[in-house]
Parts: sequence; C-alpha cells; structure tokens
Amino acid sequence: METVSTNRAFGGVQGVYRHASAACGTDMTFSVYVPPHAPGAKLPVVWYLSGLTCTHANVTEKGEYRRLCAELG
Repeated sequence: METVSTNRAFGGVQGVYRHASAACGTDMTFSVYVPPHAPGAKLPVVWYLSGLTCTHANVTEKGEYRRLCAELG
C-alpha cells in the first residue's frame, strides 16, 4: 500500500492511500480520516462508498464530514 498524501484537518489527519487490487486488476485509491483522539481510544468507523463515476475525493470535497467527525470523535 502506498501513502499518496496526509493532511491535518479539524485537529485530525486526512490520509489518501493507493493499493493494487487483484479483484479489479488496477490500482484503487481510498481515503481515511482519523479525528483527534486520546492515545489508545477506540474510534467508530463510518463507511462511505462512492458511486461508479465518483472518486475517493467526492465525500471530502463535496460532502464535508471531517468537522462533524472531529466534534463527535
């Protein structure tokens, strides 16, 4: 897996990653936002699956969720 980028956002970290997909036969890109938290804290996971013509960036650019995730942990 390759780290494409990491950026600070609302006190947390937004990462973009790429991996080779055997199922699709091509590279796949996804993003993960980790809100600010205490060391060792267990965090919930929210999955967002983009549509056929979307990319990993759709939810971060158009459906800003990081602020609320940071507020709610």
